[in-house]
Amino acid sequence: MKSTAVVLLNYNGLKLLKKFLPVAIKNSKNASIFIIDNGSTDDSVLWTKATYPNVECIVLDSNKGYAGGYNEG
Repeated sequence: MKSTAVVLLNYNGLKLLKKFLPVAIKNSKNASIFIIDNGSTDDSVLWTKATYPNVECIVLDSNKGYAGGYNEG
């Protein structure tokens, strides 16, 4: 594992992930990238795992809100 991590909280943000995750990956070459999925019902997790298998997905069973999602993740 790398010494720096970029952690992004997601809730039904497939459209935003498609737009901004490639940029985050490009600009974070020396960091591990984690997506905390806050109980999404869209295909965010499936798309992320299929498109970026090196991005770690932490899947929460329900939407814990902003602070709760980050804390649980």
